[in-house]
Amino acid sequence: MIEKLMLRTLLVSALLITANAALAELSRDQITDKTKRVWQDVYYTFPEQSQLGAPFEGLNQLLCLFNIMDYQKWANLQRDADTPAYAYTANIDERKCGTNTRHALDVIRATQLSPDDPLKLEKFTTSPLGAINYVIEVAEEATETNPFGILTLDQQIWNQTIEKLFLRQRYVSSRVDDLTTQYQGVMYLDLATVQVLPIGQKEETYQFNLYFQEGDSGYGTSLSKLYDDSELYPAAVPENVKVSNIAFNTDYIMYETYQDRYSSGALVSSKVLIESACVSRSNHWNYVPIFGYGLYDANGDKNTATFSAVYTNASNEVVPVVLNGGLLIVNEVCRALEDGSVVATPPPCVAGAIQANSFDVPDLTTVVRADGQEYIVRQLVLRKVYSKVDTSFCAGLAVRDAVPVPNHLFFEGHNLTTAVPAAGAMLVNDFVSDPDSDPIYAGKQYSPLEDSDGDGVLNYADMFPEDSTRSADLDYDGIADEIDVTDDRLKFDNLNFEYPDAIEYITPSMYQGE
Repeated sequence: MIEKLMLRTLLVSALLITANAALAELSRDQITDKTKRVWQDVYYTFPEQSQLGAPFEGLNQLLCLFNIMDYQKWANLQRDADTPAYAYTANIDERKCGTNTRHALDVIRATQLSPDDPLKLEKFTTSPLGAINYVIEVAEEATETNPFGILTLDQQIWNQTIEKLFLRQRYVSSRVDDLTTQYQGVMYLDLATVQVLPIGQKEETYQFNLYFQEGDSGYGTSLSKLYDDSELYPAAVPENVKVSNIAFNTDYIMYETYQDRYSSGALVSSKVLIESACVSRSNHWNYVPIFGYGLYDANGDKNTATFSAVYTNASNEVVPVVLNGGLLIVNEVCRALEDGSVVATPPPCVAGAIQANSFDVPDLTTVVRADGQEYIVRQLVLRKVYSKVDTSFCAGLAVRDAVPVPNHLFFEGHNLTTAVPAAGAMLVNDFVSDPDSDPIYAGKQYSPLEDSDGDGVLNYADMFPEDSTRSADLDYDGIADEIDVTDDRLKFDNLNFEYPDAIEYITPSMYQGE
């Protein structure tokens, strides 16, 4: 398994603080409707060194999710000639994998036709963004010499209401020879997913091709492309391209990042070396970017207004902040890539430092507006900065020229479906020993081959295992099929995201062929 590895400055005016404001105690637990945004909004972690994040961090997060699904126990659940495997429901603590701050009902299916066939895992869930689908097929488990195994992994986030794909990613590892594994991937992202932006205004892709050799070392190329609202993925000329050529071993990554910039489709600068660094694969520090917060009222709904507020920190100090919807406006400083220490204030920052908030507001903090109105703050985007070290630690690592990376055609013919399979009672619950941390399901899980409500339907097929009058709920809306007059199952026409005739633009820093 690989190691985990993706503004502006305003001064905040001093505020008049009242004693009651400093003692505010609004909490998320007071919001009993668990469908509200304060409970449901998705959490993301991105490495600051974004070109390293896609190949190193992204796969690791997704593999982590599958590893906590307990699929080994429930693979081939009640498989027969007509059903490859029955799905089961799970309540997974995704915080273990750095992908979410809450747990939601997941539908999971694990199928392996024979011990010699690939294991196929499917995961279906929903969020305010839409339907989140994952599929992984594992032909060979990971080993010491091959930290990926031989696998394919696909993920998408689809919003049926506006018929928009927010995220699509595909990872593939394949064997080159007995000692070398090739690992390729493409991720498409609508930046409205993780920033306070209109949908479809900015899009980003991450594309990479790495070669892992025995002993967890290797080389390759990873790049990102940013598209604006006038020219969008995949055929348009991108606004900004960063290409990182990488060499790595078990402990460190050496990379050189080059940038190509465009304005209205015209090349402004090309092959500009913007960073050359050696970073640790294990040591990191974190910060929350200004767009990384969610602000929620006492009803649990997301706020979009702008106002000044205060909160009381762990040292019992009253701290003033300005909130603009999902933006937190505080002083910004320059932080050293090595350890996050402040090296300059205010920005601009010199090489070896990044611009970040002077402090982070803790997750689930209560802030108080001047009129006494209370709000809950959530950290929705976390930036992980892998520590820069002296280049001597990367001695022996040779960064090569760019290698070809896959393009949008990597997705073609590998579409996912939003057709969620029928499933029954919850068989996996990460909170079974901690029901107080599970406000929706109270830590419950069921034995699959028992019939808890005595209705003749075994638990693995019973969505209502404690109600003998109900059993099936194909659209997962909480209304039994026997009385449900609507079918709310998500549907997705994958052809809306296929561009077989598009020619993806190649920029100067990318591989140009022989």
